[in-house]
Amino acid sequence: MKKVVFCCLFALCTIGAWAQPEPPKGQPRFDPQKFQQMVEESLTKAAELTADEAKSFFPLYTEMRKKQREMGRQIHELKKDAPQGNDKACAETISKIKRLQVEMAELEESYYKRFLKAIPAEKVMKVMKAEDDFHRRMVRGQRGQRPEGQRQRPAERGARR
Repeated sequence: MKKVVFCCLFALCTIGAWAQPEPPKGQPRFDPQKFQQMVEESLTKAAELTADEAKSFFPLYTEMRKKQREMGRQIHELKKDAPQGNDKACAETISKIKRLQVEMAELEESYYKRFLKAIPAEKVMKVMKAEDDFHRRMVRGQRGQRPEGQRQRPAERGARR
């Protein structure tokens, strides 16, 4: 009887861990187009891109990010399906992952050269920094943290006396 109860509890816990939580009422699910628009608006503003510069830059940027996501997905799949208990197979998987990471770095380098033909180098640097800042803000938002520069009021921290 204890085994049956334990198995049922384990199954419920496992299913609960796999379940995707629903977004809070009134909050829509992730929208890739909206996210892309937010990225473009943020980068355009931070890098002070003109309409013409943005028009020539963002198709390249979007193309690069799409290829990087695909490579990242391949790396994730290799890690997820990593062989167990076989050193030779693990070494081959590691080699494939490292090869993909090198390819991703080479891809990024080639696109940055293309970016420099579309917009000035100073603006490419601003885009790079703005992209890091944007993603940092998004991660903080997902964790429920306040954006940088905003302090918590004493009442929000809890009274420490």
